[in-house]
Formats: sequence, C-alpha cells, structure tokens
Amino acid sequence: MNSVAASEREGRASNAFHRPIAASILLGTLLVVAVLGWWQSTMNLPPLPRLALIPLTADQELAQSFIDSVDDGLRNSEQFTTVVFNAQTVPRDFIWAPQKYFQTITQFTEAPYVFMGWVSQQAGSFRIRYLLKSSKNSWRAEHHVTTAAELARLVNSHVGLILDSGLLDIDEQDALLLGAKLKLLQTQYPQDLNLLQALINFQTQRGDAANGIMLAKELQEKAAQQQHQLFVAKGHLAEASAYIHESLLADAELALAKAETGFQAVDDWESLVDVEQERIAVAFARNDYDQAQRDFQRALEFARRSGDVIKEYRLHSWAAVMAHKFTQPEDSWGYLDRAEAVLDQHQQAPEFYALIQFYAGMFEQEPAAAEKRYRKVLSLLPASQDWWERERAQAHLSELLITQSRWQDALDLYADQPLGATQELLVGNIWKAQQDWAKAEAFGVQSFKTANLNGQLRNALDAAIYLLQLDKQLERPANSVYRQFLLKKAADVPNWIRFNKAQLADAGLELPLP
Repeated sequence: MNSVAASEREGRASNAFHRPIAASILLGTLLVVAVLGWWQSTMNLPPLPRLALIPLTADQELAQSFIDSVDDGLRNSEQFTTVVFNAQTVPRDFIWAPQKYFQTITQFTEAPYVFMGWVSQQAGSFRIRYLLKSSKNSWRAEHHVTTAAELARLVNSHVGLILDSGLLDIDEQDALLLGAKLKLLQTQYPQDLNLLQALINFQTQRGDAANGIMLAKELQEKAAQQQHQLFVAKGHLAEASAYIHESLLADAELALAKAETGFQAVDDWESLVDVEQERIAVAFARNDYDQAQRDFQRALEFARRSGDVIKEYRLHSWAAVMAHKFTQPEDSWGYLDRAEAVLDQHQQAPEFYALIQFYAGMFEQEPAAAEKRYRKVLSLLPASQDWWERERAQAHLSELLITQSRWQDALDLYADQPLGATQELLVGNIWKAQQDWAKAEAFGVQSFKTANLNGQLRNALDAAIYLLQLDKQLERPANSVYRQFLLKKAADVPNWIRFNKAQLADAGLELPLP
C-alpha cells in the first residue's frame, strides 16, 4: 500500500511539473501562430497612399501652437503616410498654380500626391481649405470646426476617402469617368457636403443646369440639417449659377441675395467675391454694363478684405475681359494695367503676368502687336507645365500666323513639344489652310484617337466635327464613324452642343439638348 501511495504521489508530482511546461509550449505556439497571422495579413494589405505635406499656412491671428497641433494630426494619420516638404520654397500661390511646383515636390518626396491647406478663424470657429493635387487631377475641400483635434480628424478622414477612391487618378478631362466617380462617391457618402458640392459644379459645368439646381437645393437641406451655415450659403450660390445657365435671372438674383447673407454671417470674403461675379454675369446677360461695373467694385472690395492678392489680380483681369465684351476698350486696358500694378506691388511670380499678356493680345488691334503679346506668354510659361493661358496663346497665335500664310512659323509653335489632342487638331488646321488635305486629315484622325484614348470627350467631339467638315469640303460622303459618334456622345456634354450649333448645322446635324 505504501509503495502504491508513493507511486501515486510521484505521478501527481510529475504531472504537476510537466503541466506548466506544456502550457508554456502551447502559449508560445499560439503566440507564434498569431504573429505569423498578423504578419501575413499585414503583408497582404496594400501600402497606404504617400502624400507630400506642405506645412499649413494660416492667418496671423491664429496661434502657432494651434497650427502645429493640426499639422501633427496630419503627419500622424492612419489613412495615409506623409513626407513633409519645406514650406519656405512653396508660397501660397501653390493654391492658384500648383503646376508650378508639383513636379519638383513629387520628385523630391517620391509621393504621387501633394497637400496644401490654409487655416483661418471665422465666426467663432476654425476653417481649413485645402488642395490635393496629383499628376492628373486635383481636389479642393474645406471644413469648419471648433478644435484643432476635430479639424485634423475631419481632414484625415476626407483626404483618406479621396485618396482611396481613385478620384485623383482620373484625368480631369475624362468627363464621363469623372462624373461617374463623383456620383458613386456621393451615393456612398450622402452626408459629405464637399462631395455634393463638387457634383453640383460638375453637372452645371457640363451643361446639365436643371440637375444642378435640384442638387443645390439638396445641399441646402443637408447643410441645414447639419447646422452648417457656410454650406447652406454655398448651396444658394451653386443654385444661382445654375439658374444663370438656364437664363432664369430673377431666380438667380434671389438665390444670390440668400448666399450673400449667409457668407456675410461667417465673414467669408472670398465667397462674397464669387457672389458678385455671378451678379456681373446676370448684368452681362441683361446687357447692363453700368450695373456690371458696380458689381465689380463690390467684388473688388471683398477681394481686398480677403487678403488674397492673386484673387484681386485675377478679378481685375476678368473685369478687363468683361469690358472687352461690352466694347469698352479704355476700360479693358485700364483693368489690365491695374491687374499688373497689383502683381508689381506685391512682387508676385512672373508666371502670373502671362494671363495679362494673353488678354492684351486679344485686345490688340495690330497683328504684330498681338503676336508680340502671345509670344511673351509662351516665353513666361514652360510647355512642360499645364497652363491654360499658354495653350490659348498658342492657339490664337497659330490662327494669326495662318491668316498671314506664315505656315512654317505656325508649325514651329508645336515643333518642340509632345502633342495632345488639342494641339494635333491645331496642326491639322495649319495643313488644312494650305489645302494639304492628306496631312490635315491625318492630324484630325490622330486627334480623335488621342482624345478617345485619354477619355477627353470634348476634344473627341471637336475632332469628329472637324473631320466631318473636311468631308464636306472635299465633297465626299460624311464618315459614318464620326457622324455616329456625334449622335451618340454629344448629348453627354450639353454645353458642347450649345457652343457648336453652327458647326453641327454645317455638317447637317441637329442635336437636341437633353
């Protein structure tokens, strides 16, 4: 009995000794499995988007500690990784002309996206407005909150959403794909007011003002539910813009009055400039130049109060075009002189003078003087950067040289640059003017192919009507491919139909507006 008892005691002791070891082995095994599982899952996750972060700029009344807090929140985002780029080399004009700096920033940081924002304090809350830029597109948004932490949280969330959506990877000229993406995002995030506003602007710009009005009313309702006074005002402004497109001028004025009241309540001087510009559009539609000038003076007052020098200079430039359309040459030149004086006074970058030179080229009466202005634009702006002023100056100069039968000078404008769909069609026009029909058609066909390949519907429509006009000029049957393309696709861009009624009629096409 004693031996049995002793044996049992030894067995229990042995089991007691081995149980902790077994437990330790089991726990270690589980830990290894867990770590391997985490590592495997991590390896399968796509890397976070890489963002070049330009440290925030801010109004002077904001404490640096507040700005630093928001900056820290952005640098520590879980939605994307950031690489800080030295802000001293990137002035605030990045907001107006990001193409000046984009390539340098992305090469230095190896980040495909760039972020710049500026913070202000308005009506007891903090406001951030920011620009996201990629090589193909850009995105602008803003938020109003009461704390730095909430500001950083909202920006992180919204920027992460935009980066993950692939919106910035769509060419900005690919209207169909861009529109589809905006509609999908707005459906997925129906309470995001920035997305809804972007969709409204898109619909109005493509010519679907009726849908723009409906969406603008929806923006007002949702903003009111969220107690977001600024976006209620933005909804009224968007509604007014759509009404003007539909020539509903009295309705536009009522919406503008509501927008002005809303923006004044939050001291949003920049948006008040936009209100006055829409009022100028109403005055222009009524052929009332005196009223347009009064509206311009109010817009100028708001621009100065906003402290945005570039906005003030661009407003003078815009007023010059307005005066030119009203055949007021003295006023046109006067506004351009004042635009240049604003740039001189604040020592702005030379690239901004190009817009003044371009408009001056349009106003010049003598071809030699106009040519000098357009060539000045080309010298100020590099072909490697995307500048609207450069593209239009090139097009105007090309037409000027064609009228003088200076064929080689016209062709030389495009000799040392890659040609996009627009440039290919312009070169085609040079050969067409020389009655070299084979080359004119070849460049037109290439323009059509390039535009379709890149989703540039407007350019593809331009090329299609150009080729049909060429068929008519050569007295041959209209090409069915281009005819069917216009019949099928033009309705997707109502504004294009409005602007090309004469060309469509010349080609024997009558396309109803949707």
